[in-house]
Amino acid sequence: MKKDNLLIFIITSLLWTSCAPRQYTISEIESNRIAVDSSWDEKLNPEMESLVNSYKQSLENQMNIEIGFAKQTMIKGRPQSLLTNFTADVMRKKAIELWGEADFAVVNNGGIRSTLNEGTILVEDLYEIYSFDNTLVLLDLPGEAVIRFFEAIALEGGQGLSDNLEVVIEKNNLKSLKIGGESVNIDKIYKIATLDYLAEGNDGMVVFKEATNKKESHETLRDIMIEYVKQQTVNNYEIDAKLDNRIIINP
Repeated sequence: MKKDNLLIFIITSLLWTSCAPRQYTISEIESNRIAVDSSWDEKLNPEMESLVNSYKQSLENQMNIEIGFAKQTMIKGRPQSLLTNFTADVMRKKAIELWGEADFAVVNNGGIRSTLNEGTILVEDLYEIYSFDNTLVLLDLPGEAVIRFFEAIALEGGQGLSDNLEVVIEKNNLKSLKIGGESVNIDKIYKIATLDYLAEGNDGMVVFKEATNKKESHETLRDIMIEYVKQQTVNNYEIDAKLDNRIIINP
């Protein structure tokens, strides 16, 4: 073999050897706990502290903006509540604004993380209530699947539903259901405004995975609620909600 060819062969062999996958085994594992406390603040980095404080001040300025006024304190709960009713109603209105239609809206109790207190509403309040980045979507769901969805709602004892519904539950069973004042048509495709997280079948809403179509708004629920409160304020309205017959629990 010529010298040049031999050199190429050796280099190629080395490359193949170096690229070959290596097998490793864990020989030992060590761990310890590090307390995250004030001891880490003894020696502050002035430049980092200045940077953090600048962002902190900017964020506080944005969070402390007054955007509305709540007429009463609203909490979440089952079978319905002021806060879940308010949220679901706004979701349906937004869906109609975006897509021209929405038969009803659904929000889960778990997606609402705080209480809206009576009085001045700050941007910070809505960040605390709607702390997740869940976005509004519109699902197409066949009537038969809609009935099964509300049967699951009956077992749970309620969820956040919009005001154009009348769901009657008796002993955790769905006794009757009306959407827009009419009984459910199993051959109809219903338009449901909900959150992308729920559309994936999470929080027990497995039926939503049977949706035949999904439209994305790419707008978070938080931003939608902030926008709504601001607009109500511009129109000289206070934020309010009520309990009604959207969910009826019979003994």
